[in-house]
Amino acid sequence: MNEHERGFLAFLSEPTRRRIETLLELGEKRRGDVRELLHHSVRLDPRYCQHLTGSEAFPAPVEAALRTRGAPPTCYVLAANSDLDGRQMPLGDALSAIMGMGNGAFVSCIPGRLGLFQYEDIKSSYLLSK
Repeated sequence: MNEHERGFLAFLSEPTRRRIETLLELGEKRRGDVRELLHHSVRLDPRYCQHLTGSEAFPAPVEAALRTRGAPPTCYVLAANSDLDGRQMPLGDALSAIMGMGNGAFVSCIPGRLGLFQYEDIKSSYLLSK
């Protein structure tokens, strides 16, 4: 488990946090289980998430909101889509790739402090901030 994955846990409610932490600690042999949970089995801690709606739920405004909060040019992606999972990417490219794709994904900008979570429902994007 890397620092971005550990940071993701900081935005989760129990028991989701414990379950995903256990799977991440088990390494690659359970990575598929983590990716499957990202679709619809993640419970975010409501204290740290802001539901994005309407025009604010598109890649460009989300990138602007994250940059305003201190996001660096690159991010880490934890995604149900195996082509994106575990990659460091330019922030704009990551947001364009995950927003609206219909798969669960977490974009980590600052581990445990700033990110974005997208459920498989394309109308369910959440800005995560501590």
